[in-house]
Amino acid sequence: MSASVLANLLGSALAAGQAPLPAVDRSAMEPQVARLLADVEAGLRDRIEAPEAWLAYGETLHAHGLVRPAATAYREAALRTEPGSQLALSAGYLLAHAVRGSAPGEARAALEGVLRRHPGYAPAHVLHGELLEETGDRAGAAAAFEAALLVTPGAPLALFRLGQMRLLAGNPDDAIPLLEQALAAEPDAGAVRSELARAWTLAGDRERAGATLAEGGDAGLPGIEDPIHFRMSSRDVSSPRLLARAREARTEGDLETARSRYAELSEIRPRDAVVLAEYGAVLDALGQFGAAERRLGDAVALDPDSFLARLALGLLHLRAGDLPGAEFHLRRATAARPDSGAAHRALGDALLRQRRVDEALAALKEASRLDPADGSARVLSAAALAELGRFGEAWEAVREARDRGATVPEPFLAALRARSPEPSRS
Repeated sequence: MSASVLANLLGSALAAGQAPLPAVDRSAMEPQVARLLADVEAGLRDRIEAPEAWLAYGETLHAHGLVRPAATAYREAALRTEPGSQLALSAGYLLAHAVRGSAPGEARAALEGVLRRHPGYAPAHVLHGELLEETGDRAGAAAAFEAALLVTPGAPLALFRLGQMRLLAGNPDDAIPLLEQALAAEPDAGAVRSELARAWTLAGDRERAGATLAEGGDAGLPGIEDPIHFRMSSRDVSSPRLLARAREARTEGDLETARSRYAELSEIRPRDAVVLAEYGAVLDALGQFGAAERRLGDAVALDPDSFLARLALGLLHLRAGDLPGAEFHLRRATAARPDSGAAHRALGDALLRQRRVDEALAALKEASRLDPADGSARVLSAAALAELGRFGEAWEAVREARDRGATVPEPFLAALRARSPEPSRS
């Protein structure tokens, strides 16, 4: 298309009051993201004056890291909506997020406009406070965090940020109660734990500081209920986001949802050994053993040292009674992850079923050492010890298994009692 034709089209659109869509670089875009973006763009062209269409377009761009064109879309949405509406709140708030790094003045102005009309949205107060802090206005930042807490008492992120401000002002005694409240609300937020330990240190209580750090936690920040930002981020269909959702469903035990998401991922990333291994493990848990074996086989073909795929294949072969096949994969699993108690336990089981009792017992002892809470390894150890005629040790392994909540099969106990009376507990 020539420059003159493009200019004429652009002029026609502007004359008709229609804003041109912002330029978007698609050169490294995943196909499913490009398809989604094309669909949203088509909807926007059909409703070019609708603020909600511009907002949806901006959210889709923003969710996939296309921040500059997203900001343009948010501005167009704001131009087309009533100043006090929910749409205006969303457009202004998300615009502030989008331009926070590149244009902090515009971000601040957008937030102040939002807060004049919607003072009850706590996340906007927190973002406002963070912007004020970044530009050196600590008093204003503290006031913004306090405003967030008036709107949503106990909001962990607001408590954390206000505690940080008190600490920066040299007031650890004022900071500690705020940080303790934030940590009580989100005990896994390592950033809060670290800041609280620093506050205890500055307050002169190194013992409390050490105890706070010793309790652990990840490196994350506490959260705040933010439905606007959540809605935007939920539009992300990129493979990293899809993988995170698949893993979340798997962790929560929602295997059908996980299966669906891994199926989609395996089409997007067909040569990703991690995706295929996790997909195979989900199919295995659903009882789809043939499909699971195919995915797991593909995973080890791509990555022969894939721990998850080797462990899952080993367990699958163990259930099928293919003991040499199980042993092969489980030995590869223990080589890939020597610190996995589960892999050593499964290997011990495979060896025990082959009546290679001494080797089995060594693997099971290693499993118990690596995972002291594993009662199943002790049940298997009891069977191995009984096979070797070491009945006293077998009963001790039974006791340890019971102490860990493991079920010891009654036929085994009856056979063991027939050869050695069960000792009374002292």
